[in-house]
Amino acid sequence: MDENTNKYTFPFNTCEKKNENGIAQPYSSLVNFINCLIIFYFLSKTKTKYTFILLFSILCFQLFHLFSHIIHIKGSFQTITAHFLTYSMNIAFFYTFYCYTKVIPNYLFIFYLLLIVCFDIYCILYSTVIYYILTQSVIFISILAYYFSLLPKFIQKSIYQITFIVFIIILLVSNEKNNCEKMQDFYPHFPYHIFIEIFGIFLFYIICSNFYKL
Repeated sequence: MDENTNKYTFPFNTCEKKNENGIAQPYSSLVNFINCLIIFYFLSKTKTKYTFILLFSILCFQLFHLFSHIIHIKGSFQTITAHFLTYSMNIAFFYTFYCYTKVIPNYLFIFYLLLIVCFDIYCILYSTVIYYILTQSVIFISILAYYFSLLPKFIQKSIYQITFIVFIIILLVSNEKNNCEKMQDFYPHFPYHIFIEIFGIFLFYIICSNFYKL
Protein backbone atom coordinates (compact mmCIF):
# COMPACT_ATOMS: atom_id res chain seq x y z
CA MET A 1 0.00 0.00 0.00
CA ASP A 2 1.21 3.52 -0.71
CA GLU A 3 -0.11 7.02 -1.18
CA ASN A 4 -0.99 6.31 -4.80
CA THR A 5 -3.49 3.57 -4.02
CA ASN A 6 -7.16 4.18 -3.38
CA LYS A 7 -6.93 2.71 0.13
CA TYR A 8 -6.83 5.06 3.08
CA THR A 9 -3.32 4.60 4.47
CA PHE A 10 -1.89 6.44 7.46
CA PRO A 11 -0.26 8.94 7.21
CA PHE A 12 -0.32 9.39 3.41
CA ASN A 13 -4.06 9.91 3.00
CA THR A 14 -4.66 12.12 6.03
CA CYS A 15 -6.42 15.21 4.76
CA GLU A 16 -3.63 17.77 4.83
CA LYS A 17 -1.61 18.61 1.74
CA LYS A 18 1.89 17.14 1.95
CA ASN A 19 4.93 19.41 1.71
CA GLU A 20 7.61 18.05 -0.58
CA ASN A 21 10.34 19.78 1.44
CA GLY A 22 10.64 20.00 5.22
CA ILE A 23 7.87 18.86 7.55
CA ALA A 24 5.37 16.77 5.56
CA GLN A 25 2.24 18.00 7.38
CA PRO A 26 3.16 20.99 9.58
CA TYR A 27 -0.30 21.80 10.96
CA SER A 28 -1.00 18.27 12.17
CA SER A 29 2.57 18.10 13.49
CA LEU A 30 2.09 21.28 15.54
CA VAL A 31 -1.14 20.06 17.13
CA ASN A 32 0.46 16.70 17.93
CA PHE A 33 3.50 18.41 19.43
CA ILE A 34 1.19 20.35 21.80
CA ASN A 35 -0.53 17.07 22.66
CA CYS A 36 2.82 15.46 23.49
CA LEU A 37 3.67 18.32 25.86
CA ILE A 38 0.33 17.90 27.67
CA ILE A 39 0.82 14.15 28.03
CA PHE A 40 4.41 14.60 29.25
CA TYR A 41 3.25 17.11 31.87
CA PHE A 42 0.80 14.63 33.41
CA LEU A 43 3.29 11.77 33.02
CA SER A 44 5.68 13.72 35.25
CA LYS A 45 2.96 13.93 37.92
CA THR A 46 2.24 10.18 38.16
CA LYS A 47 2.94 8.53 41.51
CA THR A 48 2.38 4.84 40.77
CA LYS A 49 4.11 2.40 38.46
CA TYR A 50 0.94 1.44 36.60
CA THR A 51 -0.17 5.02 35.88
CA PHE A 52 3.35 5.82 34.69
CA ILE A 53 3.22 2.85 32.30
CA LEU A 54 -0.20 3.95 31.06
CA LEU A 55 0.75 7.55 30.34
CA PHE A 56 4.14 6.49 28.96
CA SER A 57 2.39 4.18 26.46
CA ILE A 58 0.15 7.10 25.43
CA LEU A 59 3.18 9.35 25.03
CA CYS A 60 4.98 6.76 22.88
CA PHE A 61 1.94 6.49 20.63
CA GLN A 62 1.64 10.24 20.33
CA LEU A 63 5.36 10.76 19.68
CA PHE A 64 5.22 8.27 16.84
CA HIS A 65 2.05 9.94 15.61
CA LEU A 66 3.93 13.25 15.60
CA PHE A 67 6.88 11.67 13.79
CA SER A 68 4.55 10.23 11.15
CA HIS A 69 3.20 13.67 10.29
CA ILE A 70 6.74 15.06 10.07
CA ILE A 71 8.21 12.30 7.88
CA HIS A 72 6.31 9.96 5.56
CA ILE A 73 7.99 6.59 5.06
CA LYS A 74 6.86 4.61 2.03
CA GLY A 75 5.02 1.39 2.68
CA SER A 76 2.89 0.26 5.60
CA PHE A 77 5.52 0.64 8.37
CA GLN A 78 3.87 3.68 9.94
CA THR A 79 0.38 2.20 9.82
CA ILE A 80 1.49 -1.07 11.38
CA THR A 81 3.62 0.62 14.05
CA ALA A 82 0.84 3.04 15.04
CA HIS A 83 -1.52 0.08 15.29
CA PHE A 84 0.94 -1.86 17.45
CA LEU A 85 1.26 1.17 19.75
CA THR A 86 -2.54 1.32 20.01
CA TYR A 87 -2.45 -2.26 21.26
CA SER A 88 0.17 -1.25 23.81
CA MET A 89 -2.13 1.51 25.10
CA ASN A 90 -5.05 -0.90 25.46
CA ILE A 91 -2.82 -3.38 27.29
CA ALA A 92 -1.62 -0.55 29.56
CA PHE A 93 -5.23 0.37 30.38
CA PHE A 94 -5.96 -3.26 31.22
CA TYR A 95 -2.85 -3.43 33.42
CA THR A 96 -3.76 -0.17 35.18
CA PHE A 97 -7.28 -1.34 35.95
CA TYR A 98 -6.03 -4.71 37.17
CA CYS A 99 -3.47 -3.07 39.46
CA TYR A 100 -6.04 -0.65 40.86
CA THR A 101 -8.96 -3.10 41.29
CA LYS A 102 -7.13 -6.46 41.65
CA VAL A 103 -9.86 -7.92 39.42
CA ILE A 104 -9.12 -10.21 36.47
CA PRO A 105 -11.88 -10.30 33.80
CA ASN A 106 -13.91 -13.49 33.49
CA TYR A 107 -13.34 -16.00 30.71
CA LEU A 108 -16.36 -14.81 28.73
CA PHE A 109 -15.03 -11.25 28.53
CA ILE A 110 -11.54 -12.47 27.58
CA PHE A 111 -13.04 -14.65 24.84
CA TYR A 112 -15.04 -11.63 23.62
CA LEU A 113 -11.84 -9.55 23.43
CA LEU A 114 -10.02 -12.33 21.57
CA LEU A 115 -12.79 -12.39 18.96
CA ILE A 116 -12.39 -8.65 18.40
CA VAL A 117 -8.61 -9.04 18.19
CA CYS A 118 -9.04 -11.73 15.51
CA PHE A 119 -11.35 -9.45 13.55
CA ASP A 120 -8.91 -6.59 14.04
CA ILE A 121 -6.05 -8.65 12.60
CA TYR A 122 -8.24 -9.53 9.62
CA CYS A 123 -9.05 -5.84 9.12
CA ILE A 124 -5.45 -4.66 9.21
CA LEU A 125 -4.49 -7.34 6.67
CA TYR A 126 -7.40 -7.00 4.27
CA SER A 127 -9.33 -3.80 4.98
CA THR A 128 -8.85 -0.06 5.49
CA VAL A 129 -7.85 2.01 8.51
CA ILE A 130 -11.40 2.96 9.54
CA TYR A 131 -12.19 -0.65 10.42
CA TYR A 132 -9.18 -1.27 12.62
CA ILE A 133 -9.60 2.12 14.27
CA LEU A 134 -13.12 0.93 15.04
CA THR A 135 -11.97 -2.44 16.40
CA GLN A 136 -9.32 -0.86 18.63
CA SER A 137 -11.91 1.62 19.88
CA VAL A 138 -14.31 -1.24 20.68
CA ILE A 139 -11.55 -3.00 22.65
CA PHE A 140 -10.77 0.23 24.52
CA ILE A 141 -14.38 1.09 25.35
CA SER A 142 -15.10 -2.52 26.33
CA ILE A 143 -12.25 -2.49 28.87
CA LEU A 144 -13.50 0.83 30.27
CA ALA A 145 -17.04 -0.56 30.50
CA TYR A 146 -15.97 -3.80 32.21
CA TYR A 147 -14.14 -2.01 35.01
CA PHE A 148 -16.50 0.99 35.16
CA SER A 149 -18.30 0.07 38.40
CA LEU A 150 -15.01 -0.64 40.18
CA LEU A 151 -13.47 2.76 39.45
CA PRO A 152 -13.77 6.02 41.43
CA LYS A 153 -16.48 8.51 40.53
CA PHE A 154 -14.16 10.99 38.84
CA ILE A 155 -12.91 8.27 36.50
CA GLN A 156 -16.46 7.12 35.79
CA LYS A 157 -17.40 10.67 34.84
CA SER A 158 -14.40 10.94 32.51
CA ILE A 159 -15.32 7.65 30.80
CA TYR A 160 -18.56 9.20 29.49
CA GLN A 161 -16.54 12.07 28.02
CA ILE A 162 -13.91 9.72 26.60
CA THR A 163 -16.52 7.53 24.92
CA PHE A 164 -18.19 10.54 23.33
CA ILE A 165 -14.91 11.92 21.95
CA VAL A 166 -13.84 8.51 20.60
CA PHE A 167 -17.17 8.34 18.77
CA ILE A 168 -16.60 11.81 17.29
CA ILE A 169 -13.07 10.89 16.18
CA ILE A 170 -14.35 7.76 14.42
CA LEU A 171 -16.92 9.89 12.57
CA LEU A 172 -14.23 12.41 11.59
CA VAL A 173 -11.90 9.68 10.32
CA SER A 174 -14.76 8.15 8.32
CA ASN A 175 -15.59 11.56 6.86
CA GLU A 176 -11.93 12.15 5.99
CA LYS A 177 -11.69 8.76 4.26
CA ASN A 178 -14.81 9.33 2.18
CA ASN A 179 -14.85 13.08 1.57
CA CYS A 180 -11.27 14.36 1.66
CA GLU A 181 -11.07 14.97 -2.09
CA LYS A 182 -14.38 16.83 -2.07
CA MET A 183 -13.29 19.00 0.85
CA GLN A 184 -9.97 19.77 -0.82
CA ASP A 185 -11.76 20.70 -4.03
CA PHE A 186 -13.64 23.28 -1.97
CA TYR A 187 -10.54 24.66 -0.21
CA PRO A 188 -7.41 22.73 -1.25
CA HIS A 189 -4.95 24.23 1.22
CA PHE A 190 -6.95 23.88 4.44
CA PRO A 191 -5.50 21.15 6.76
CA TYR A 192 -8.77 19.34 7.48
CA HIS A 193 -6.96 16.60 9.40
CA ILE A 194 -6.32 18.98 12.30
CA PHE A 195 -9.97 18.57 13.37
CA ILE A 196 -9.14 14.96 14.26
CA GLU A 197 -5.93 16.05 15.97
CA ILE A 198 -7.71 18.73 18.02
CA PHE A 199 -10.23 16.19 19.29
CA GLY A 200 -7.20 14.01 20.04
CA ILE A 201 -5.95 16.75 22.36
CA PHE A 202 -9.30 16.77 24.17
CA LEU A 203 -9.25 12.97 24.40
CA PHE A 204 -5.75 12.62 25.80
CA TYR A 205 -6.14 15.62 28.11
CA ILE A 206 -9.23 14.06 29.70
CA ILE A 207 -7.51 10.67 29.98
CA CYS A 208 -4.21 11.95 31.35
CA SER A 209 -5.66 14.59 33.70
CA ASN A 210 -7.82 11.95 35.37
CA PHE A 211 -5.96 8.66 35.14
CA TYR A 212 -2.65 9.97 36.48
CA LYS A 213 -4.42 10.24 39.86
CA LEU A 214 -5.20 6.51 40.14
